[in-house]
Amino acid sequence: MNISQSAADYLQEIKIKMEKAAESASLTAAQKQKSYGDYFSKRSSVKNFSIGEQVVLLIPDSSNKIYARWTGPGEIIQHHPPHSYKVKLPDGTVRHVHVNKIRKYHPRALAVGVIFEDDHEFGDIHPTPNLSRSTSERVLHETDLNHLKETEREQVLAILLKHRTLFTSDVKIAKVGAHRIRLKPNIERKKPFLYRIPESLKIKVDEQIEELLRLDLIEESDAEVAYPIVCVNKKDEKHHNIASPNIEIRHDNNMA
Repeated sequence: MNISQSAADYLQEIKIKMEKAAESASLTAAQKQKSYGDYFSKRSSVKNFSIGEQVVLLIPDSSNKIYARWTGPGEIIQHHPPHSYKVKLPDGTVRHVHVNKIRKYHPRALAVGVIFEDDHEFGDIHPTPNLSRSTSERVLHETDLNHLKETEREQVLAILLKHRTLFTSDVKIAKVGAHRIRLKPNIERKKPFLYRIPESLKIKVDEQIEELLRLDLIEESDAEVAYPIVCVNKKDEKHHNIASPNIEIRHDNNMA
């Protein structure tokens, strides 16, 4: 600063210098930002997400800014080509995130636990009955009607033939009213206990799931919440140990 220069003149000179510096920076800022972005995206893997898709983000932890963890699930709300997305998190905040810090969200499917028929910890258990596969023709053939008169046998056989689709071992959907579970307001569902799948039951569990899918009794779901399966260890007619699957919803009962 020149001693003979007034304070006003000095501030004016500083202002002019800062304006020139800002103008020079603006001429190269866009180019530099593009070069920085291209360098950061050079090793980016090819990832494409759809609007509305569930994802998780690698963002700094709220308690430690230098520590990052996967957070979510969030929802893709906007794509900023070529390598970034806007993601809405469960708390309502929106983050503009590079694709390198985004992963597809896979809902956790809980595993299987095993209990025995005489256990009481889970309350009253109603396992799926174990029925051998049969057909309506087999039922008609094995039905003993010798104690009836001929006219009565004809009447019973006519009824059995009329409703022969009911006399099979295939489980069918019951045509009853729907049941709706109303949860208490402002209650956050706690993370349920994770059961491990015993190696000896993995094949059997997969077989029963495939059977239920074939019968249209269950359907595939990508819901965020998955209920654990509890297998009831019981005996079949040949006294072999088998596993009957049941759904555990005790935690939801506490919130309803």
